[in-house]
Amino acid sequence: MSVKVRGTEGALSLDAVDMKIDSVRINGRDSPFKFDNEEGRLRIPAVPRKESTVTITYTKQVADDVIVGLYKSRYGKDHMLVTDLEPAKARTVFPCKDEPLYKAVFKLTVTTDRGISVISNTLSRSEEVTKDGRMKFEFDPTPRMSTYLFFLGVGSFEERSIASGKTRLIIASRPGQSDRGKFILETSAAVLKGYEKYFRIAYPLKKLHLVALPEYHTGAMENWGAITSRESFVLLGQNSSAADQRTGASVMAHEIAHQWFGDLVTMKWWDDLWLNESFASFMDPMMIEKLHPEWDPWRDFLRFEAFRSLNADALSTTHPIQAKVKSVEEVEGIVDDITYGKGAAVLRMLESYVGKEAFRRGVSAYLRRFEYSNARGEDFWEALGKTSGLPVSRIARAWITKAGFPVVGVTTSKGKVTFSQSRFQLNGEETDGSWPIPLNLQVDGKSRTILLDGKSMSISARKPSEVVVNQRRTGFYSVLYDKGSYDRIARRFATLHSHDRAGIVNDLYLFLQAGKVGPELYFRFVSLAAGLADLLVTELVTDHLANLRAIADEAGIVRESYTEFYPAQIQRIGLFRKKGEDDSVSTVRETLAAQLVRTNTDYARKLARRFDGYQEVEPDLRAAVAVSYAVTRGKAAFDPLLRLVKDASNELERAKVYPALTSFEDPSLVENPLN
Repeated sequence: MSVKVRGTEGALSLDAVDMKIDSVRINGRDSPFKFDNEEGRLRIPAVPRKESTVTITYTKQVADDVIVGLYKSRYGKDHMLVTDLEPAKARTVFPCKDEPLYKAVFKLTVTTDRGISVISNTLSRSEEVTKDGRMKFEFDPTPRMSTYLFFLGVGSFEERSIASGKTRLIIASRPGQSDRGKFILETSAAVLKGYEKYFRIAYPLKKLHLVALPEYHTGAMENWGAITSRESFVLLGQNSSAADQRTGASVMAHEIAHQWFGDLVTMKWWDDLWLNESFASFMDPMMIEKLHPEWDPWRDFLRFEAFRSLNADALSTTHPIQAKVKSVEEVEGIVDDITYGKGAAVLRMLESYVGKEAFRRGVSAYLRRFEYSNARGEDFWEALGKTSGLPVSRIARAWITKAGFPVVGVTTSKGKVTFSQSRFQLNGEETDGSWPIPLNLQVDGKSRTILLDGKSMSISARKPSEVVVNQRRTGFYSVLYDKGSYDRIARRFATLHSHDRAGIVNDLYLFLQAGKVGPELYFRFVSLAAGLADLLVTELVTDHLANLRAIADEAGIVRESYTEFYPAQIQRIGLFRKKGEDDSVSTVRETLAAQLVRTNTDYARKLARRFDGYQEVEPDLRAAVAVSYAVTRGKAAFDPLLRLVKDASNELERAKVYPALTSFEDPSLVENPLN
């Protein structure tokens, strides 16, 4: 490799590990060097002040037992060589300054055996046969980018492509699989076009690869121009369910958002990783809503991001969104629900506070100011403050630097509503703490936003008993109403918006765990939910009851609740898919049926009878059919289920059988075959 360097005369220190350095030359002349593999440092002591070309010859062996850096992604007896470099594995592939602050233009040339494909961040500008009969690929220079975004893939890739404006979207997969990428390819093309319109900034590369990896330790990675992903997120054939499609579309919308927020503009250091990930997690439902409004992607956002991160943030072990990161080894410790989900929920709260258009203009201004460079979270808040004229920096700083979240107490009296706040914790401890909270309210039939900027405040209201706090659940806080308010909410529960109903139920679930309310109040609202056709609340309560059943199944009130709730909801939507049914109903059935068959023998027997025709079972019910077969047939079901796993042609099909394999009480059944 060769690198152009410019700077003061003296030593050049590069990150490098797990390689053999053969030689170093500066401007064509041999240079001394010192390489310490344990320290991960290559030092070149005498680099001239002027711009110079440093050429490093090195050897890198690809180990069989790694799944990061440059590794073998296996399928059957074959494999492809691919890179996965975030946060700091580029140093295991080539000597470099392996920190996000250091950006460079990469010019790549790769020589391989003939018949092998090579993929990188940019298009191949030339391919020629060498004198010894091999193939040499030369790629276009990349934009200025950080090392962790570099990508190299070498293997027998099969490709399928589509145009999105001036950009070519390309699915790359192992042979015989690319046709299964049609849905994600078309969705990604629309997502790319949507982001260009939202950001008012064109995607800067000529192509975007979506590389489906058969063996991958994480979910997906936003390498600039070459997104990598598990096959199960990209290759969605006829055996994929509606939930699989929603998940795949969401993952791609997340990673494509990174092509601007993270790749075009990159954090200076890993303590701002949250801004990259939070923003992408916030943008993906926004974009999916434009493409598939019938999916109500904010439903999934509330369930999997906002509500899940509230639960994580209520623990004593939580951390601020902007966590202190002293070394790259600490980065993995902050890849969690707080960095992704809470950060995204706070961004949504700020968008609701400043307004959608002011938020969009702030995002665009931020990206234009720092394109091809690095920035801090403070730079983003400053941009939002300028476009909105509101104190965004002060509000945002409080939310990202403090651990935990507030519970807003609501008490009503004649002509008045009073709000108070304190930090909420699942251990029930009362602690001081206040945040500047944008309260999104419905008061006297109208929506309004006020800033609770202290411990308490009151507002006037003609009908205080009808106030709704945290309307549509745009804020990252829980709401504890007084007893009289809960009685009135229960009477009009069916008339509330689905997201408001879900927020009330989820808050009560948190309060139940913390001992702030008794079980009677929570299960009162679960019983109300059992009588409603509300997809989000159905999924949410199904999640809650599964957790409660795991820890308190013998409690009569828990057993009574799921015995009532699961059958009531499955009877409402039907156990089997109807012609013309909305995909959203199918995703709820998949969640609901998986729990129903674990608690209701009649339903389990009914679905177990369909196991003999498993391949003809609709994808939404396959997991439930497999579980039903396991719980009704016992030990005799294990070998047929294991055979399904071994015979499956892709990870998506295997994943639908895994829950059934965990249904056996004898752990030795699972341990030996899977090992």
